[in-house]
Amino acid sequence: MNFYKQNIQDCIKKDPSEIVGWLTVAVKRANSDIWEQVGKQTPVHNTFTNAGRDLAHAQMYTNTSAGTRGCGYIAVSAEGTTPVAGDTTLASEISTNGLQRADATTKTHSNGTNTSVVEHTFTASGAHSGVHKAAMFNASSSGTMAHAANFSSDVTLATNDQLKVTFTLTLG
Repeated sequence: MNFYKQNIQDCIKKDPSEIVGWLTVAVKRANSDIWEQVGKQTPVHNTFTNAGRDLAHAQMYTNTSAGTRGCGYIAVSAEGTTPVAGDTTLASEISTNGLQRADATTKTHSNGTNTSVVEHTFTASGAHSGVHKAAMFNASSSGTMAHAANFSSDVTLATNDQLKVTFTLTLG
């Protein structure tokens, strides 16, 4: 099955940020131990249906039920390095003075669209300087970090200042 592996690698090399999938079909005859590819010599790309995309948005972002919890918790950080795909934690995550990780107050997705919005407004109960980054998680502590992004500029907050963090997410 090296043929399939090579095609997967070729597809991933084209655009690793794009959601991709494909269908391959093989047949193993009753009198043989060999799988034979059926049809074309390259995998056929499949269609990510509207309903499937809606389900992906719900599972990833807007569900709040145990076991299917989406990544609707938002955290902020005073650390400014650029996030990379291998990051699993939010370095220097702020956990005090009103900026601790919070369950986003807005988690929306309209069926038939390809966008979800996850948003939370934090109110500082103390001073903060150099707030640089936000991330999304599927748990109130630890959990899986699904997205992280730096702010375009550092943010300094005084007591009672508010910080609204909005992730607008498009799949593929």
